Amino acid sequence: MELYLIRHAQSANNAKPEEQRLEDPPLTEIGEEQARHLGDWISQLRLTKLITSPFLRTLLTTNHLCENAGLSPEVRTALHEQGGCYQGHLVGAQVGRPGMSRAEIEQRFPGYHIADDIDERGWWKSQPYEDHAQASDRAERLLEKSREEFGHTDQRVAYVMHADIKRRFLEHVLPETLDTPCNVSVTKILLTRRECRLVDYNNTCHLPQGLITQ
Repeated sequence: MELYLIRHAQSANNAKPEEQRLEDPPLTEIGEEQARHLGDWISQLRLTKLITSPFLRTLLTTNHLCENAGLSPEVRTALHEQGGCYQGHLVGAQVGRPGMSRAEIEQRFPGYHIADDIDERGWWKSQPYEDHAQASDRAERLLEKSREEFGHTDQRVAYVMHADIKRRFLEHVLPETLDTPCNVSVTKILLTRRECRLVDYNNTCHLPQGLITQ
């Protein structure tokens, strides 16, 4: 299979200092423009499946992709950003928040296929903050699940996700640590049940130079 890891477009949190960040921010105007450029280009990947994190910034990014990709997106909790949905920026003081509920996602993003574990309590359900080690374990499970589900196929699957969980995922593929990926950058992996090979990292060829952000 071909697996594409796509970071969301610039969110309001990317443009704010850490102490002003929101639990579930929307995209900025720059982010909306980035997502439109990605949407105009996405058909070149000839995707067969489009899967997104349940955070608002990934859902909004995905909204620009699904029409040109010709796909109805799936929403899966496993792609969420490291930490989960929380308030607060001080270590040890983060407070878990519910995240968007099933009804809220259905209302704002009709036609999306929502995983069964997302219900009216929200997708995060106010769980405690997820630390680095827990996120790394989740990323490893996501890699193994990807192998199991798609590794024997010729599908072309895109995960619309986040910078830190994308890096945790790739730490199970490569020995070295990679730089933070840019907004709406595309990373390509060839994945089988026996092999996992990085082909392209942090590709922003679909963006004008002035729209490349982290």
